Amino acid sequence: MKKLFKTKKGVGRARAHELVGFLEEETLSKSIGLGLDEDLRKDLLEILNDNLSVIVVHNRTNEILALASLVLEYDGMPEVKLAHKKFALTMEYIRHRQDDMDVYKRFKCNKCVNIAFLGTHREKGLATTVLKAALAFAKELGPTPLYFHGEGSALASQKIFENLEFEIIHRCKNEEYEVDGEVLFKNTGDVKELICYVKEMH
Repeated sequence: MKKLFKTKKGVGRARAHELVGFLEEETLSKSIGLGLDEDLRKDLLEILNDNLSVIVVHNRTNEILALASLVLEYDGMPEVKLAHKKFALTMEYIRHRQDDMDVYKRFKCNKCVNIAFLGTHREKGLATTVLKAALAFAKELGPTPLYFHGEGSALASQKIFENLEFEIIHRCKNEEYEVDGEVLFKNTGDVKELICYVKEMH
């Protein structure tokens, strides 16, 4: 089956429901029952619409098969206010140790690229392919060197980051993260920790 790459700025409202499908399969999201609703669509569009997404689509059905979404960030950038409560909880977990994974402090830079979402449906190998394409595309558009960072909350994404020689800058065990005295992400199967990665590209 042939695949076709599409690269574009933003993903458009017509793609929102498909992106939710990727999110619902993500380990942390599944553990707290993240579900499709209008608030989640709104949050996704707020994050994705003005940034770069690289997608692999089926050349006949136009279905998204893999996605790598990049958010261009700068030092001191205000956080996006999220309407969806469970999505907000997941993002708060990812961000809760920002000092430990401060790309700006680490590299003495003021801009970086956040790998916000990385996912694939069914077929193996596509997530690596689409992430490689996204990194290469962003490098062509941005300054040199260019700094990328992202979080691996599933074993597959952790393996992809490490195979592409991302450096681990922070680890957090899921069982140690509590909200109001309760462990939030406690049904994550074999995934026991969130791992944060960074990569410098010249």
